[in-house]
Amino acid sequence: MSKKQFTITISIVVILIVISGAVWYVQSQKQNQNRPVTENSGQGSQDSSNTENNQLQGEVVGNDAGVVDTSDWLTYRNEEYGFEMRYPKNLTIKDWAYKTPNWELLLYIGENKNIDDGVVSFGVEKNIKIFDAEKIFWPMPREVMKVKEVTLGVNNYNAHEVIVNFYSVDGNNNTLNYFIENSGKLLDITYNKEKSSELSEDTFKQILSTFKFLQ
Repeated sequence: MSKKQFTITISIVVILIVISGAVWYVQSQKQNQNRPVTENSGQGSQDSSNTENNQLQGEVVGNDAGVVDTSDWLTYRNEEYGFEMRYPKNLTIKDWAYKTPNWELLLYIGENKNIDDGVVSFGVEKNIKIFDAEKIFWPMPREVMKVKEVTLGVNNYNAHEVIVNFYSVDGNNNTLNYFIENSGKLLDITYNKEKSSELSEDTFKQILSTFKFLQ
Protein backbone atom coordinates (compact mmCIF):
# COMPACT_ATOMS: atom_id res chain seq x y z
CA MET A 1 0.00 0.00 0.00
CA SER A 2 1.36 3.39 -1.02
CA LYS A 3 1.68 6.26 1.40
CA LYS A 4 -1.17 8.08 -0.35
CA GLN A 5 -3.51 5.07 -0.08
CA PHE A 6 -2.62 4.67 3.59
CA THR A 7 -3.46 8.32 4.25
CA ILE A 8 -6.83 7.97 2.49
CA THR A 9 -7.66 4.83 4.50
CA ILE A 10 -6.83 6.54 7.80
CA SER A 11 -8.96 9.53 6.81
CA ILE A 12 -11.94 7.29 6.04
CA VAL A 13 -11.58 5.51 9.40
CA VAL A 14 -11.44 8.83 11.24
CA ILE A 15 -14.54 10.08 9.39
CA LEU A 16 -16.44 6.89 10.26
CA ILE A 17 -15.46 7.25 13.92
CA VAL A 18 -16.65 10.87 13.97
CA ILE A 19 -19.96 9.93 12.33
CA SER A 20 -20.48 7.04 14.78
CA GLY A 21 -19.74 9.36 17.70
CA ALA A 22 -22.23 11.92 16.43
CA VAL A 23 -24.95 9.28 16.04
CA TRP A 24 -24.30 7.98 19.57
CA TYR A 25 -24.44 11.51 20.99
CA VAL A 26 -27.78 12.29 19.32
CA GLN A 27 -29.31 9.02 20.57
CA SER A 28 -28.09 9.58 24.14
CA GLN A 29 -29.51 13.10 24.17
CA LYS A 30 -32.92 11.77 23.14
CA GLN A 31 -32.83 9.20 25.95
CA ASN A 32 -31.88 11.86 28.51
CA GLN A 33 -34.78 14.04 27.39
CA ASN A 34 -37.24 11.20 27.95
CA ARG A 35 -35.81 9.97 31.26
CA PRO A 36 -36.87 12.84 33.61
CA VAL A 37 -40.55 12.24 32.83
CA THR A 38 -40.44 8.87 34.62
CA GLU A 39 -38.32 10.18 37.50
CA ASN A 40 -40.59 13.15 38.13
CA SER A 41 -43.62 10.90 38.14
CA GLY A 42 -42.06 8.70 40.81
CA GLN A 43 -40.92 11.71 42.83
CA GLY A 44 -44.43 13.11 42.84
CA SER A 45 -45.73 9.93 44.44
CA GLN A 46 -42.98 10.05 47.06
CA ASP A 47 -43.76 13.67 47.95
CA SER A 48 -47.40 12.72 48.56
CA SER A 49 -46.28 10.02 50.99
CA ASN A 50 -43.99 12.46 52.81
CA THR A 51 -46.89 14.88 53.22
CA GLU A 52 -48.95 12.18 54.91
CA ASN A 53 -46.05 11.37 57.25
CA ASN A 54 -45.69 15.03 58.20
CA GLN A 55 -49.37 15.12 59.07
CA LEU A 56 -48.88 12.16 61.40
CA GLN A 57 -45.95 13.91 63.06
CA GLY A 58 -48.21 16.87 63.79
CA GLU A 59 -50.79 14.79 65.69
CA VAL A 60 -51.41 16.15 69.18
CA VAL A 61 -51.93 13.68 72.04
CA GLY A 62 -53.89 14.38 75.20
CA ASN A 63 -55.34 17.80 74.45
CA ASP A 64 -59.03 16.90 74.65
CA ALA A 65 -59.80 19.41 77.38
CA GLY A 66 -63.01 18.77 79.25
CA VAL A 67 -63.10 14.99 78.76
CA VAL A 68 -61.99 14.48 82.38
CA ASP A 69 -62.66 16.82 85.31
CA THR A 70 -59.27 17.97 86.64
CA SER A 71 -60.48 20.68 89.01
CA ASP A 72 -59.38 18.77 92.13
CA TRP A 73 -56.19 17.24 90.73
CA LEU A 74 -52.84 17.58 92.49
CA THR A 75 -49.59 18.84 90.96
CA TYR A 76 -46.34 16.88 90.97
CA ARG A 77 -43.15 18.89 90.36
CA ASN A 78 -39.66 17.43 89.93
CA GLU A 79 -36.92 20.07 90.10
CA GLU A 80 -34.08 17.62 89.47
CA TYR A 81 -35.43 16.40 86.12
CA GLY A 82 -37.20 19.65 85.33
CA PHE A 83 -40.84 18.74 84.71
CA GLU A 84 -44.26 18.76 86.28
CA MET A 85 -47.72 17.32 85.65
CA ARG A 86 -51.09 17.02 87.36
CA TYR A 87 -52.72 13.78 88.48
CA PRO A 88 -55.94 12.56 90.21
CA LYS A 89 -55.95 13.21 93.96
CA ASN A 90 -57.07 9.64 94.78
CA LEU A 91 -53.74 8.30 93.47
CA THR A 92 -50.18 8.63 94.76
CA ILE A 93 -46.80 9.17 93.11
CA LYS A 94 -43.71 7.33 94.28
CA ASP A 95 -40.18 6.98 92.88
CA TRP A 96 -39.21 3.29 92.82
CA ALA A 97 -35.83 3.76 91.10
CA TYR A 98 -33.98 2.70 94.25
CA LYS A 99 -35.51 -0.77 93.81
CA THR A 100 -34.17 -1.25 90.29
CA PRO A 101 -30.63 -1.40 88.82
CA ASN A 102 -31.49 0.15 85.44
CA TRP A 103 -33.49 3.28 86.28
CA GLU A 104 -32.34 6.60 87.70
CA LEU A 105 -35.95 7.80 87.90
CA LEU A 106 -39.04 5.57 88.01
CA LEU A 107 -42.20 7.32 89.14
CA TYR A 108 -45.40 5.31 89.39
CA ILE A 109 -48.86 6.86 89.58
CA GLY A 110 -51.25 4.48 91.34
CA GLU A 111 -51.77 2.78 94.67
CA ASN A 112 -48.00 2.26 95.08
CA LYS A 113 -48.20 -0.39 97.78
CA ASN A 114 -45.64 -2.35 95.80
CA ILE A 115 -43.45 -1.66 92.77
CA ASP A 116 -45.43 -2.04 89.53
CA ASP A 117 -48.68 -1.17 91.32
CA GLY A 118 -48.92 1.98 89.25
CA VAL A 119 -50.88 2.30 86.04
CA VAL A 120 -48.74 5.17 84.71
CA SER A 121 -44.99 5.57 84.98
CA PHE A 122 -42.56 8.40 84.26
CA GLY A 123 -39.00 7.14 84.03
CA VAL A 124 -35.44 7.85 82.93
CA GLU A 125 -33.45 4.72 82.19
CA LYS A 126 -29.70 4.69 82.79
CA ASN A 127 -27.44 4.76 79.71
CA ILE A 128 -30.32 5.35 77.27
CA LYS A 129 -30.32 8.93 76.02
CA ILE A 130 -31.62 8.53 72.45
CA PHE A 131 -34.85 6.90 71.29
CA ASP A 132 -34.30 3.47 69.74
CA ALA A 133 -37.43 1.29 69.90
CA GLU A 134 -35.69 -1.99 69.12
CA LYS A 135 -33.07 -1.43 71.82
CA ILE A 136 -35.54 -0.21 74.44
CA PHE A 137 -38.05 -3.03 73.94
CA TRP A 138 -35.58 -5.83 73.20
CA PRO A 139 -36.15 -8.81 72.94
CA MET A 140 -39.65 -8.06 71.67
CA PRO A 141 -39.94 -8.35 67.88
CA ARG A 142 -40.32 -5.12 65.93
CA GLU A 143 -43.61 -6.41 64.49
CA VAL A 144 -45.44 -6.00 67.83
CA MET A 145 -44.69 -2.25 67.95
CA LYS A 146 -46.48 0.61 66.23
CA VAL A 147 -44.26 3.70 66.18
CA LYS A 148 -45.11 7.24 65.09
CA GLU A 149 -44.19 10.84 65.84
CA VAL A 150 -46.61 12.98 67.87
CA THR A 151 -46.67 16.05 70.09
CA LEU A 152 -47.91 16.23 73.66
CA GLY A 153 -47.99 18.35 76.79
CA VAL A 154 -48.68 22.00 77.51
CA ASN A 155 -46.20 23.21 74.88
CA ASN A 156 -46.67 20.42 72.30
CA TYR A 157 -43.31 18.71 72.83
CA ASN A 158 -42.13 16.36 70.09
CA ALA A 159 -42.46 12.74 71.21
CA HIS A 160 -42.21 9.18 69.90
CA GLU A 161 -45.36 7.14 70.45
CA VAL A 162 -44.94 3.37 70.70
CA ILE A 163 -47.96 1.09 71.06
CA VAL A 164 -46.91 -2.39 72.19
CA ASN A 165 -49.17 -5.43 72.15
CA PHE A 166 -47.11 -8.49 73.04
CA TYR A 167 -48.22 -11.66 74.80
CA SER A 168 -45.93 -14.47 75.91
CA VAL A 169 -45.60 -17.16 78.57
CA ASP A 170 -43.35 -14.78 80.53
CA GLY A 171 -46.00 -12.08 80.74
CA ASN A 172 -48.00 -9.57 78.75
CA ASN A 173 -46.94 -6.15 77.54
CA ASN A 174 -49.96 -4.17 76.41
CA THR A 175 -48.77 -0.60 76.81
CA LEU A 176 -48.96 2.90 75.38
CA ASN A 177 -45.55 4.57 75.56
CA TYR A 178 -44.23 8.07 74.88
CA PHE A 179 -40.56 9.05 74.71
CA ILE A 180 -39.32 12.65 74.91
CA GLU A 181 -35.67 13.64 74.51
CA ASN A 182 -34.73 16.61 76.69
CA SER A 183 -31.47 17.95 78.14
CA GLY A 184 -29.51 14.82 77.27
CA LYS A 185 -32.03 12.44 78.84
CA LEU A 186 -34.83 10.29 77.44
CA LEU A 187 -38.07 10.51 79.43
CA ASP A 188 -40.21 7.38 79.15
CA ILE A 189 -43.94 7.81 79.90
CA THR A 190 -45.88 4.53 79.96
CA TYR A 191 -49.55 3.63 80.38
CA ASN A 192 -50.36 0.00 81.25
CA LYS A 193 -53.54 -0.90 79.35
CA GLU A 194 -53.87 -4.09 81.38
CA LYS A 195 -54.82 -1.87 84.35
CA SER A 196 -57.26 0.39 82.54
CA SER A 197 -59.96 -0.43 85.12
CA GLU A 198 -57.90 1.51 87.70
CA LEU A 199 -57.29 4.53 85.46
CA SER A 200 -58.86 5.05 82.05
CA GLU A 201 -56.90 5.89 78.92
CA ASP A 202 -58.79 9.20 78.71
CA THR A 203 -57.54 10.09 82.19
CA PHE A 204 -53.99 9.13 81.21
CA LYS A 205 -54.14 11.39 78.17
CA GLN A 206 -55.49 14.18 80.35
CA ILE A 207 -52.40 13.73 82.55
CA LEU A 208 -50.28 14.05 79.40
CA SER A 209 -52.04 17.30 78.50
CA THR A 210 -50.85 18.84 81.80
CA PHE A 211 -47.21 17.75 81.39
CA LYS A 212 -44.60 20.46 80.92
CA PHE A 213 -40.87 21.05 81.27
CA LEU A 214 -39.88 23.75 83.72
CA GLN A 215 -37.46 25.40 81.27
